[in-house]
Amino acid sequence: MRNGKKGLLLAALFTAAAFLSGCGTPSVKVMPAEKKMVPFVYETETKIDALHAMEIIPRVSGQIVSDIPDIGTAVQAGQLLFQIDASPYEAQKADLMGRAAAAVPAAPAVPPVDDSMEASLLRQGIITRAEYNRLRARRGGNAVVPAAAPATDEAARIALQSVQQAISDCTVMAPISGVIAQNYISDTKEAAAGRTALVIRQDSPVIASIQIPAEMDAILDRAKTAKTLTVTIRGDNDFWYGELKPQPNPEGDAYTVYKVQADNPDNEMHIGETYTIRIDSGQSVEGYVIPASALIGDDRVEIVNEDNLIDIRTVTVATLFGEERLILDGLQEGDRIVLHPSEELQLGTEVRVQ
Repeated sequence: MRNGKKGLLLAALFTAAAFLSGCGTPSVKVMPAEKKMVPFVYETETKIDALHAMEIIPRVSGQIVSDIPDIGTAVQAGQLLFQIDASPYEAQKADLMGRAAAAVPAAPAVPPVDDSMEASLLRQGIITRAEYNRLRARRGGNAVVPAAAPATDEAARIALQSVQQAISDCTVMAPISGVIAQNYISDTKEAAAGRTALVIRQDSPVIASIQIPAEMDAILDRAKTAKTLTVTIRGDNDFWYGELKPQPNPEGDAYTVYKVQADNPDNEMHIGETYTIRIDSGQSVEGYVIPASALIGDDRVEIVNEDNLIDIRTVTVATLFGEERLILDGLQEGDRIVLHPSEELQLGTEVRVQ
């Protein structure tokens, strides 16, 4: 009997010790990192924008005395957008023209014709004008005084040109054909010089910006050369083909900005709405394929090291497609990747691997 009680007590102590030894140590599921060759496919969601848009910025201030086109109105290049009240500038013009007319001097009297010998010698260049004047003075004649040029008011002329330009600027025309996309004119219909009043955009072509790891630039260049690259913009029920255009990356940043451009002649794609951009390179790349759920944010994963402690790595994600991600850098063969990381697993946390 005593031996039986003693056995039960030892068993209980063993169980308690086992429980206490594991108490507070979270368990995690992991997968091994295995490098493989996989097709490079990139897929992400982004909003599209118009490739061509122009701000309408008045050059003069004043009250708008015409109708203003509503957002969504189609306009043609050269079409009147709005008219600014030009009467203050017209009044300035009339005032300047009146002052200019008053400042014009009377026409000088025409001097009598000199048919003297001195005048003949002067016309032939035999004597100078100074010698001619001395000879005329000796003979009792008057010296010829050159007529003065009409007086002009240069400041008034420049001011008049400025006012005439302001009158012309009161008529605001559409520089391009398109659709009114934004209206920044206040309810008081006041135009302000140098401040955007309207925005005209063209709905075709459209463009979207995406970022792809710079390490993939060579893969995409090779795909273009081999003609295996396919770029599509996908909506709910349709898709459109696009063109991929890399932007300069002189800083050597980790990611390169790419522009995806596509024609939109029938306005089926709507500016400002979100679409799925898919890039099929037709080329394979070496990397580690992990579930999207293993990522923390955009570019971090948790690793269980050889001491069963959590290590956090920053990785380069090359492919965004479906529920999987292709990792180019930041992992090593055999790393144990935590499949479902949580906020409780901090750097250095001890865990048990299931």
